[in-house]
Amino acid sequence: MEAIISQLEKSFNETTQLLSQFSQEEINTIPFKDSWTAAQVGCHLLKSGTGTDNILTESTHPVDRAPDENAENLKKLFLNFENKMQAPDFIIPEDKIYNKEELIFSLKELTKKTIEAARKSNLSQTTSLPDIHPLKGMSKLEMIHFLTYHTMRHNNQIKNIKTSLNV
Repeated sequence: MEAIISQLEKSFNETTQLLSQFSQEEINTIPFKDSWTAAQVGCHLLKSGTGTDNILTESTHPVDRAPDENAENLKKLFLNFENKMQAPDFIIPEDKIYNKEELIFSLKELTKKTIEAARKSNLSQTTSLPDIHPLKGMSKLEMIHFLTYHTMRHNNQIKNIKTSLNV
């Protein structure tokens, strides 16, 4: 379990490292048609991870299956860069100018809270997400896998934006 938590921390840190390479103007520049800006990708990651520390530390009950049963499927799904996905409305970033330093600071805070929560949580328990949540039914360990692969996917997106803008 520590290996996936370390991989998540590494992925989160890569996000802030990548975003820090953009100027304030570049981070808010649309690189090509139908693309988010690098800042919007960062905001999406922030929105999708906010509250995860509470989900991880909330006391629930053990899953009735292997806690990592869906981990490999999550990895295949999110690391297949040919597969285009549509984000749920509640984590779509606003179309606005983002402050680079505030965004990076918020992502670093999210990293700190999430990693701390992951390390002190019983990851073989279920998550207590509402029925309408797309991740309902995941174990806390699978939530860590999801966050890791989701972040890796978007780090790849940020790299593509960076290349497109010649950053």
